[in-house]
Amino acid sequence: MPAPRGTVHPSRDRSPAARGAGQLPRRGPVRRFAETRGLVGGFSRDHLDVGLVAADGTRLAATFLPGPAAGRCAVLLAHGFAANRRKPAYAWLAEELSARCGVLTLDLRGHGGSGGVSTLGDVERLDVAAGAEWLRAQEVGPIVLVGASMGGTAVLHAAARARVPPAAVVTISAPGWFRPTPPPGPMQALDRLWRSPMRRAALRAVLGVRLAGPQRWSGPPHPVELAGALGVPLLAVHGQDDPYFPLGDATALVAASGEGSLAWHRPDGFGHAEDGFTGDFARELAAAIVGVVGTGRFVAPAAER
Repeated sequence: MPAPRGTVHPSRDRSPAARGAGQLPRRGPVRRFAETRGLVGGFSRDHLDVGLVAADGTRLAATFLPGPAAGRCAVLLAHGFAANRRKPAYAWLAEELSARCGVLTLDLRGHGGSGGVSTLGDVERLDVAAGAEWLRAQEVGPIVLVGASMGGTAVLHAAARARVPPAAVVTISAPGWFRPTPPPGPMQALDRLWRSPMRRAALRAVLGVRLAGPQRWSGPPHPVELAGALGVPLLAVHGQDDPYFPLGDATALVAASGEGSLAWHRPDGFGHAEDGFTGDFARELAAAIVGVVGTGRFVAPAAER
């Protein structure tokens, strides 16, 4: 494996003891604001900060966690809307997965340290493709794309169009179709924000998230349609109490995809995307990723068999 280029940061013993037990700090409104703004978070294990450039010239910030010396697989982790790679839940999940595989986690356009503007998972496929290309150059073995919420849409877009397909795809709390929830649902609120230049400007001023308006939306296929073009196993993880997208979206994504695919229906309490990142979930996900690389199939967690 060639030595990757970038800025190397050694591990720092600064994480609370609770992180080792698979727990994250309680996240009230102030904490969530600080996480989105990048005021808290980061990595406690050895990592390498790298710069990427998407095919359209957008500059991207990413971090690579090398994983075990004997590891022969890699994960690309794509976050959800209004998140970033250093946000505690995503940084923590990247570190947990790096116990089994190398992990590249990146800021999607319009978020964190990356340039450009967010298109809610549409053009973000170019960001995922740039990350996958970087991983292939490191010769780290089969690549599994993992995306949460908006990141799930981005990895589906990228995998369905990939010149070199990944070994597998994992979506966490991803939609099957692009549709707003009935008012006053959270997706209805996001749709109003997306359509209003004033609200988008306020979002950028308050949270630092740069969101493109409808004029930048290309009208891409629905995620269910993309799942049918994957040609690789798909694991669709979804909480029964997800407030953004119904549980049936995960079932539909898997039904449209190929052999070896599976839906994990998580019980009440999982919520949406990063809210469900726990120690048990991270261990189950890491085992599923290693398993699909070895067998070409996703399997249910031991507790569900």
